[in-house]
Amino acid sequence: MASSIYQPEQAAKFLYRATFGPKPGDVDDFLQLGVEAWLDDQFTRSWRLHRPLAERYANASGDTLNENARLSAWWNRSLNAGDQLRQRVAYALSQIFVVSNSGGPNAEGLAEYYDVLLKHAFGNFRDLLEAVTLSPAMGKFLTLEGSRKANPDNNTFPDENYAREVMQLFSLGLWQLQNNGMPRLDGQGNKEPTYTQRDVEELARVLTGWRRDTYLKPMYADDSRHDFGEKRVLGQTFPEGQSPEQDLSQAMDLLFNHRNTPMFISILLIKRLTVSNPRRSYIQRVADVFKDNGKGVRGDMVAVIKAILLDQDVIDGKAMADHQAHGSNGRNFGKVKEPIIAMANLCRAFNVKSNDPERWWDFPATQNNYGQAPLRAPSVFNFYEPDYAPKGEITDKQLTAPEFAILSMDSMRRISNRMWTMILAHDSTNVKQWSWNRSQFEKKINKPDEYIELLNERFFAGLMSTELAGFIRQMLDELTADNRNDDRKINDTLFAIQCSPEFRCQE
Repeated sequence: MASSIYQPEQAAKFLYRATFGPKPGDVDDFLQLGVEAWLDDQFTRSWRLHRPLAERYANASGDTLNENARLSAWWNRSLNAGDQLRQRVAYALSQIFVVSNSGGPNAEGLAEYYDVLLKHAFGNFRDLLEAVTLSPAMGKFLTLEGSRKANPDNNTFPDENYAREVMQLFSLGLWQLQNNGMPRLDGQGNKEPTYTQRDVEELARVLTGWRRDTYLKPMYADDSRHDFGEKRVLGQTFPEGQSPEQDLSQAMDLLFNHRNTPMFISILLIKRLTVSNPRRSYIQRVADVFKDNGKGVRGDMVAVIKAILLDQDVIDGKAMADHQAHGSNGRNFGKVKEPIIAMANLCRAFNVKSNDPERWWDFPATQNNYGQAPLRAPSVFNFYEPDYAPKGEITDKQLTAPEFAILSMDSMRRISNRMWTMILAHDSTNVKQWSWNRSQFEKKINKPDEYIELLNERFFAGLMSTELAGFIRQMLDELTADNRNDDRKINDTLFAIQCSPEFRCQE
């Protein structure tokens, strides 16, 4: 693990990974504080929950807690909350432990579920897994709620949905993994599965007997619906007569302590926070910390997050080599930003404010314009799968770029149009929109060097390349030669900035 980050460039890159993007002054504050003190501060900050804020927004408008209020609260917290690392990790967790309004709970249930992820983001993975399992929102989405023991007379059986997904997506994964995250192969070169259909059926029996009262507290056990018989899952016996609570606790321990879980969860978190193509040694180092935080504790999320963000590969810009070869390739480092991450980066750079003194509104119309929104994935497989690779060079080199799965010609048009609307909203007074202060840009627009330095500071935290700076300089020269006014120069250059590959990718 890297011991420290001293350079402004490293600090800027770190903040893009650990937050929803640096605001003006954040890099200087980070360097003054130091990375260890910054992390300690973030790990001990009080969580800033979403449901209470969404309720306040709904009340301000005389509504019940609806999706607009929930997403408005998400934007406010993501853009302005001081516990940025917790907010960023919770968002990553929401794309692993997927719950969605598509077949899932109402907006209140979704907001409460997101708060469960926030509260457990810096706890132990064992507790997080149990909290997710007993969440009534998850119970509704993956139909664990109401699952009851088999009744041969009625030809009914325990629901297998959650039993399958908690193994496939939330803990073990489909295939046995080596310590470095690569699949284990049998003697014929085939991947080895982690579980069988029989394991799914038996785990479904283990998890019978849970019901929902409200979305605001964990599901409760109903003995009359529980299967008290003996079960056997992944080679482990669940004794006859165990209560729903005892069976569930043993199941959580079994999944938590499975040898695959550290590698599988580490890979998912790495891909959500830092790079799409981590080297095997990076995966193994993080998985090793998951297994033991150095004090004999398994599943310590604080230690895992630190290991992900401070790994030497991340600091040095090393990623998996082409064709899964050993070694590294700097060209493969980083990841494509999800659309709403890019939007959040832009808004934090602008330091946007809500025009409504009573609440925020979902001004971006997130789902319609970005092709994604928190807790609105089309299925439990999220908006994209972690191993997705678009056809062409990335596939040919056996690399992945998951976020490309939600980028189409139409979505790119919508995203850029909404970014443009945000740029023009600097002087908006519409109560349901956001606005931002453009005065600094207006003061420097006719001083090209100072203006480009301002763009570099606000939108790249000092990371703008000389090539992009040269492109913007040429734009300004051409706009000036065409006698375009200051308004046009600012708008056009800001639009070019948000379209640039440098802004839409994270290193």
